Amino acid sequence: MSLPESGPAPARVHFRSLGCPKNLLDTEVMLGSLALRGYAIAEELADADVAVVNTCSFIESAREESIEAILEVADLRERGELRALVVAGCLPQRYGAELARELPEVDAFVGTGAFQDIAPILDDALAGRSRGVYVEAGETHLYDERAPRILTGAGHSAYVKIAEGCDRICAFCAIPGIRGAFQSRSLDSVVAEARQLAAAGVREINLVAQDSTSWGKDHKEPGVGRADLADLLRALDGVDGLDWIRQLYLYPSAVSDELVEVMAGAKRVLRYVDVPLQHASDRMLRAMRRGTSAERQRALVARLRAAMPDVTLRTTLIVGFPGETDADFDELLAFVEETRFDRLGVFRYSDEEGTAAHALEGKVPRAVARERWRRVTELQRRILVEKLEGQVGREAEVLVDAEMGGGVSLGRLASQAPEIDGVVFLTGSGAAGDAAPGELVRARISGVRGDCDLEAERL
Repeated sequence: MSLPESGPAPARVHFRSLGCPKNLLDTEVMLGSLALRGYAIAEELADADVAVVNTCSFIESAREESIEAILEVADLRERGELRALVVAGCLPQRYGAELARELPEVDAFVGTGAFQDIAPILDDALAGRSRGVYVEAGETHLYDERAPRILTGAGHSAYVKIAEGCDRICAFCAIPGIRGAFQSRSLDSVVAEARQLAAAGVREINLVAQDSTSWGKDHKEPGVGRADLADLLRALDGVDGLDWIRQLYLYPSAVSDELVEVMAGAKRVLRYVDVPLQHASDRMLRAMRRGTSAERQRALVARLRAAMPDVTLRTTLIVGFPGETDADFDELLAFVEETRFDRLGVFRYSDEEGTAAHALEGKVPRAVARERWRRVTELQRRILVEKLEGQVGREAEVLVDAEMGGGVSLGRLASQAPEIDGVVFLTGSGAAGDAAPGELVRARISGVRGDCDLEAERL
C-alpha cells in the first residue's frame, strides 16, 4: 500500500522590522495574516524562502538603516537564495516609484496602507504574476482587535496601537506626509484587544500612536459623545489580568488636567509620561511650530510632578534645528539641568523634504549639531546616573522579561519602558532567583550597572 503524496512545503517567511514600535505592530499583523494563509515563519534569514523588510524613513539615519537592510537581503535574492523579497512600510510609502526603479531585485513594494494585504501580494510575487508598487498617497491602515497578529517579543508585554497618522504641523516632521491624517480606533476596539491580550497572558500593554493625546477626536462614542484619552485610560484601568498600562507619545500642549488626574488615581495605568518637548527656547519652539512656549512647558512639568511626585518623565529634544544659535542651545542645556528628566532622548535635526523646515535658511553645520548632541547627551547621562544611584536601597516591583541562568533574570521597573529605558539585573538566592518571565516580583535595588541599568535582589 503506497502512502499519499504530501503537498509542497509552505513557503518560509523571515521578517526584519526596523524603526519604532508602531512599525513593529504592523509587522506583527503581517505575520498573523501570512500564518493564516499557511506560510511558515522563519526566525533566521538563512532558513527563509521569502524575506520582508519593514522599513522606517522618519529621518535620514532611519532611511540609511533601511536601505542597508534591503541591500543586504537583495544580494541573497539576486543569487537565487531567496524566492522573493518584499519591502514594506514607510520607505516605500514615501519613495515607492523611485525605489522600484533603483531596486529591480525587489519583487514588491508595500506601503503603509496595504500591509494588511501582504498575503495575496506575496502569493502573486511567488507565482511570478506581478512586480508591483502597492502604495496609495495619504493612506495608512489602522488595524483593530479582529486583525490576526503574532506577538514577536516577550509574551507578557505587548504594544497596542490606539491611533495612526497625525494632524499636527510641526515644521521638522515628515510623519503626516508618510502616515497620513489622524485616525483613531474606537474605545470598544482598544478595550477588546486589551482583554484579548490579558487572556493570552499579557501583563503589560504599551499604548502607542503618533499623537496619543488626540485619541478619539475623529469620532463619537455611542451614548457618551466624543471620548478622549482620559476616558480610554479609565476603561483600560478596569481590564482584569493586566498589571501595567503605559502610554507613550503625549503631545505637550494637549495634556489636560483630567488626563493627569486619571493617571494619578489609576491602579494599572503607570505614572510614566512620555512627552516630547523638542526644545526650550521660545524662538526655536515658534520656528518648530510646536504651539507652546518654554514657560508653558515648565508649568506642565511642575503640574505633573505636583500631581504625581513619583512620576517618571521622559522627553525627546532636537538640536541643530535651522537658526538655532548658541544662546538658544544654552537655554536648552539650562532647561535639561534644571528639569532633570528621568529619561531623555536627543536627536540631531534631519532636513526632511516636504517639511516646512526644509525651506528654512540658517542650517546648522553638522559638526556643530554633533557637538551640541554630545553635550546634551553627556549632561543627561550624568543626571540619569545620579537618579539611578538615588534608588539604591529602595524596594520596587520588577516585571521579569527573561531568564539569564545562574539565578539571574532580566526585568524592568515601572519607570522603564521596553527597549528604551534600560533594564534591571535581578538576582536572588535559591528559589528566589528563579523568577519566570511575566512574573511581577518585589525586589530591593542594590546597585547601578553602567549608565542606564540597575541591579536588584529579589525579596
